[in-house]
Amino acid sequence: MFSRVKIAIRFFFVGLVVGVLLAPRSGRATRRLLRTRADRLFNELLDAATLGAYDPGAAEALNAEEAAGSNYEPAPTRPKAASAQS
Repeated sequence: MFSRVKIAIRFFFVGLVVGVLLAPRSGRATRRLLRTRADRLFNELLDAATLGAYDPGAAEALNAEEAAGSNYEPAPTRPKAASAQS
């Protein structure tokens, strides 16, 4: 039982060291990237369901993408359907 715990702890620390040494970007940049990707995915899902787009902090996400030098362009908004008049 204790040998399994020792092995688990050993692998945890090995993984931690490897992750810290080989991390491609800082934690702040990674969190920002994950947040913008999650917002983008959420907006695409809402657009696909034709519910419209929920955009919490679009300016912040856009500024973060511009600061990172990305070529990200937000998806165009859909025009609202004309109401039927009789």
